[in-house]
Amino acid sequence: MPNDDDYGALQNPASPYDKKDSKTPPTKPPALKSPDKNGEVTILAYYDWDPPITGAQEVQYLFDHKWYPSYPDYVEITGITVKNTPGDFIALMGMIAEYKPKSIKRLNFWTHSNRTVIGIGGHVVPGNVIFTNSIDDVTISNYASGMSFSVGSQTFTLDDVRGRFADDAIFVLYGCDIAFDPTGLLTAIKDLLQVSVIGFKTENVYCPPPQGTDSKTFNRKGEKIGVMKSGFSCASDSTRDWRSLINDPNAVRISK
Repeated sequence: MPNDDDYGALQNPASPYDKKDSKTPPTKPPALKSPDKNGEVTILAYYDWDPPITGAQEVQYLFDHKWYPSYPDYVEITGITVKNTPGDFIALMGMIAEYKPKSIKRLNFWTHSNRTVIGIGGHVVPGNVIFTNSIDDVTISNYASGMSFSVGSQTFTLDDVRGRFADDAIFVLYGCDIAFDPTGLLTAIKDLLQVSVIGFKTENVYCPPPQGTDSKTFNRKGEKIGVMKSGFSCASDSTRDWRSLINDPNAVRISK
């Protein structure tokens, strides 16, 4: 009868793969993604109300002109629910790198911004938006000298990200004042990714449907968006066709 010291050896006999010459099978890299049939990719930044609010509170903030759009508004307008949102600028580049070479014809990035920074994520508070992560034109330009980053088990470079775009691709940034003169933010993205970039020199105006004064829920169904101009009216100047806003007089294109 074997003693106690022999028990482990009997249950787990030596394996030839325990030797120093054993090799681990290579990990197969994940398959690269394809955009939709039109070559379009849409990425939504994540913003939530902090602290969380009720539907009734959100309705009241809208009435009090202290309301700002959050992630659910991006989803309602675009009709797109994404699996992941970028936590920072490198993560945004990584999400682009997940697509096949030369496959992206139009990239839409929905976020908040101002004249000096592009928000990558953050929180909405009454009357304001707080960025937890953002980037300015100087930092973007610094990345143009080269970058290397990992997505899962794969490592990518700036050239990989640039190579995901088709030759005639556009990068559309949906954010307020992002193309206000001087257009440093758009130019920095254009130089970094070597792609034509479009943004807006005034505010993006979000137009939720009318809300009941005693409503306990915030209604987003059919929400529209427009680009601020003198005399702007949600009734006449907003649209569900958000893709067409790149033709708005206040849209600015910086060609590569």
